[in-house]
Amino acid sequence: MSPSHIAYYISSHGYGHATRAIQLCHSFLRAYDTIEITIVSQASSQIFLPLLNASNRVNLRPVNIDSEVIQPTPYSLDVERTVRNLLNLDRDNIVRQEEEWLKGGDVDLVLVDAPFAPCIAASKAGVLTVLITNFSFAEVFSYFTPMVDPSIRSLLSQSVDEAVEGYGHADIWLRLPGWLPNPGFLSATLPSSTWISDEALKVSTDETIAPEYSLSRPNFRRKIIDTPLISRPATAATSKTDLLKILGVSPLLQSHKILLLLLPLPDPPPQIPSDWICVVAGSTPTMLLPDRYFVAPGDIHIPDLMKISGCVMAKLGYGTVSEVLAADIPLVYIPRRQFVEEYGLRHLVETFPGYENRAERLEIQEFEKGYWWWVVTELEGREKSGEPAGPVDDGDAIRQLVVEQLEAWKSLT
Repeated sequence: MSPSHIAYYISSHGYGHATRAIQLCHSFLRAYDTIEITIVSQASSQIFLPLLNASNRVNLRPVNIDSEVIQPTPYSLDVERTVRNLLNLDRDNIVRQEEEWLKGGDVDLVLVDAPFAPCIAASKAGVLTVLITNFSFAEVFSYFTPMVDPSIRSLLSQSVDEAVEGYGHADIWLRLPGWLPNPGFLSATLPSSTWISDEALKVSTDETIAPEYSLSRPNFRRKIIDTPLISRPATAATSKTDLLKILGVSPLLQSHKILLLLLPLPDPPPQIPSDWICVVAGSTPTMLLPDRYFVAPGDIHIPDLMKISGCVMAKLGYGTVSEVLAADIPLVYIPRRQFVEEYGLRHLVETFPGYENRAERLEIQEFEKGYWWWVVTELEGREKSGEPAGPVDDGDAIRQLVVEQLEAWKSLT
């Protein structure tokens, strides 16, 4: 039993939400010839263009559904402005707006990654709501509690409680690897800053789900289902030679090892070891680049670049982590200590089967000063032991889980 019209609510914070949601959308489109998908997000429409161009059965509703997270750099947050945005979020208006649209749009399935207000709207509209994420913004905003001015901590606490209550309206949580406990499903003491000890995630739950039953269909038991890691795969059609031509790499350098840098390049760029080149993707450097630095076009498929690289350097976000693990390539990551999702992802790269001992942290100061080639060369040279990392899902496994739960939901009508 396939859904006929999916509403997919996608947070505008970062590319990880969008890339994994797009991958799942492609799976639904491959499987069902008549399905329609509406993406609901205020993220840039450019992110969704490949999906929108791939099928006329996908459309975009660019409406406000969550509060903006302010990132001055890829690895830092403006906590005060981010919290103010949450406090100013008109949750009730979002819920009213989306409940009305869902009721009038013949939507029979709501997927959420990962704002909380759409969960309430979908519940009020009586539509099965599946949260697909490794974290929720309840943990994120709760983590800011000791960082903000004491005068607004009570307001922040109220907003976090509203987020927890919002996630309590979701019927199913498809729990992606690298997860943190979602207080809308699992009992976990807040603030989430208490979960971190000695730079490690130390939190436990008894896996008792609360509320136990759906708020919109009291005979449907809420569930948490662990999923495979979903990631964009590399494309088989693009060869290494073709990619290097696109990057402008001369034939004399095509045997060199490649560092794929998914961060803004510091100024001045550090000197590169003689047998390496560096490909900068995701940003355009403003300085004059020395020899053996190359800038990737904005529309290039990052998993294709990972496929030919010897090492990746990036922040620790779900999109990068999932694609690095899918490519089974070493990772040097810059920490984002203000963002609690970091700690679940650290645990993931440290424990993912077949990937142990293949990721290293580099502190921000070292990165910005250019002291990073030592860790890149050391990590790339490590002997890999064990089986290939994996498995990683291209969307089909998670799609099947969604459809199974929709069938169970509809059987209770």
